[in-house]
Parts: sequence; C-alpha cells; structure tokens
Amino acid sequence: MSDLSMFTQIQLLIRQNVVRYFANMPNSEKTVDKVEAFAQKQLDFFVDGLKKQSPDLAKTWKNGHPFLAKAAINTKTLTFEIQIVEKEPGKF
Repeated sequence: MSDLSMFTQIQLLIRQNVVRYFANMPNSEKTVDKVEAFAQKQLDFFVDGLKKQSPDLAKTWKNGHPFLAKAAINTKTLTFEIQIVEKEPGKF
C-alpha cells in the first residue's frame, strides 16, 4: 500500500468519525475549530499507530509528525470535509 493511499484511507476514516461524533450535536457546536481539533486528535491517533508498526517512521517522526487535519463545513448542509495536509515550515 502506498503512502498516498494509506493517507487517503486515514482521511476517509477521520471524516467518518467526525460525521459520527458531530451528527447529533447542536449546530452551534459544529464549528471549523472544533471539527479540526477533533480531526487532529484522530489523525494523531492513527499516526501513533503507524509509528508503533514502523521503527523507521518512529525514528523519522520522533519529534512529531508533519501533518495537519484541516476541515471545511458547508454551512447550508452542515457536511464536513477533512483534508490531511503537510505542515509548511513557519506556516502552522
């Protein structure tokens, strides 16, 4: 499995978890900041699992992984989009 398809699968899992988590919450709780925070926790969880399975990744990412979970919410339908992006030095 290539890294791209692996992260695509992780991205889909995170989106599904976000939808499940926020589905029954009031609309006031469905903010980009709250969705991104939840998605980032999910991403960190999945990356920690990858690091446990791969000594090379654990060594490479010993000071943290270079990925962020970014979110978008359609305000009319309240649907969520999650994208995993690589941090740019000095940007985030």
